[in-house]
Amino acid sequence: MRTAAHAGLMACALMAGLSAGSAFAADSEGAWLKLKTPATSEQFIQDGSVWRCKAEVCTTTKVRALPVARACRKLAGQLGELTAFNYRGEPLDDAAITECNTAAKPKG
Repeated sequence: MRTAAHAGLMACALMAGLSAGSAFAADSEGAWLKLKTPATSEQFIQDGSVWRCKAEVCTTTKVRALPVARACRKLAGQLGELTAFNYRGEPLDDAAITECNTAAKPKG
């Protein structure tokens, strides 16, 4: 009986660890952004990732491993001016977002 209780506790601890690991993995593989103006569509695809938007915030659970500044420029070029950006757990500060918006090439 003692072994069964111990096994049960170990299983609970393992599941808690897996849940925490999954949350961390999503944070380090996903991205979010905030637009200056609300998104014109509820979802779009960029580099194979499906982004979902609600008002001016867009999120995705998994993105390619690109440099954060390059990813920002591509998205700003497609969507318009960004006011906040976090890519694979790496946020851009205000100066980097300004540079991103300036360097973005509008999709035409």
